[in-house]
Amino acid sequence: MTSLANRIRRGVIVILLAVLSSCTVDAGRPVSQRVVAFNKQIALTFDDLPYANRKAPRAEVIASTATILRVLRAHRAKAVGFVNEDRLADTGKLDTGKRLLRNWLRAGMDLGNHNYGHVGLQDTALEAYEAAVLKGEVHTRKLLWDERREKPRYYRHPFTQTGQSTLVKTQFEEFLREHGYTVAPFTVEHDDYVFSAVYDDALAHGDTAQAAKLRVAYLSHLDDALAVFETMSQEIFKRQIPQVLLIHANRLNADTLEQTLSRLEARGYGFTTLDAALGDPAYATRDGFIGRAGPSWLLRWARGLRIKTSVGGQPDPETWIMARYEEILSEQDPAP
Repeated sequence: MTSLANRIRRGVIVILLAVLSSCTVDAGRPVSQRVVAFNKQIALTFDDLPYANRKAPRAEVIASTATILRVLRAHRAKAVGFVNEDRLADTGKLDTGKRLLRNWLRAGMDLGNHNYGHVGLQDTALEAYEAAVLKGEVHTRKLLWDERREKPRYYRHPFTQTGQSTLVKTQFEEFLREHGYTVAPFTVEHDDYVFSAVYDDALAHGDTAQAAKLRVAYLSHLDDALAVFETMSQEIFKRQIPQVLLIHANRLNADTLEQTLSRLEARGYGFTTLDAALGDPAYATRDGFIGRAGPSWLLRWARGLRIKTSVGGQPDPETWIMARYEEILSEQDPAP
């Protein structure tokens, strides 16, 4: 009898250890933002393909793209890259841009439509906006068909502006359905475009110390953003839904992607596809947001469900980063 009791006791201990090893606790955060997570999932998406920095030299664009794809494959992570076809000739040759998109496909990734010209729906007439969608799929559609006998499936709104009114939003979503597209939402974003602008500026001035400092701050900011969005998921859905990360195809993400993906894994995330993430019931929740901004779908769902969360979106980058970003913008577009 004692032997049986011991075996039962050992079995219970083994089960408890297995459960504990399958979950992570964000112990470094305040109690209010700690989330115990079991098998969390995140889908990866990259905007502004083939490359976000339109002034980057051809060698950088090619090298950064190769790095991003190599790291994704090393982590067995699938990603969707959203294409602005007006950027295909930024390196001086249309064929170079098309070859970069082909490399994404041959690395096992998918391509989506981000429209031609990266025009927003807030200040663009619906008819012109729909034309930008169709103009922005010409090469992508051919590449997908030639490589995989597939058609483009996902559309992401530039600036994630989904419409200045309910009517426009509804009409455009009907247009997307008629053309075989599904809206690609995001739930996690951490101002990578801000960090990227300051990072590129530091490298352009040969300030490697500043660039290194930015990489550290950028990765730390990801943790801060994840803590907020995990909290929102828990408060809205009482669980951790599959998240969708939005970042851009740029040098900063090429230089930090290995650390980013390792950080996500250490936090308990496995990498899923956008298609699988959108299959979660949470993504059928009504998007209750109308406005100029393009916030996380977690905030949109909270609006639609009339749930007030304890946090309202990712925190801003540190003051010194925002200050330098504003300076860069003013230098690029000086006041008259």
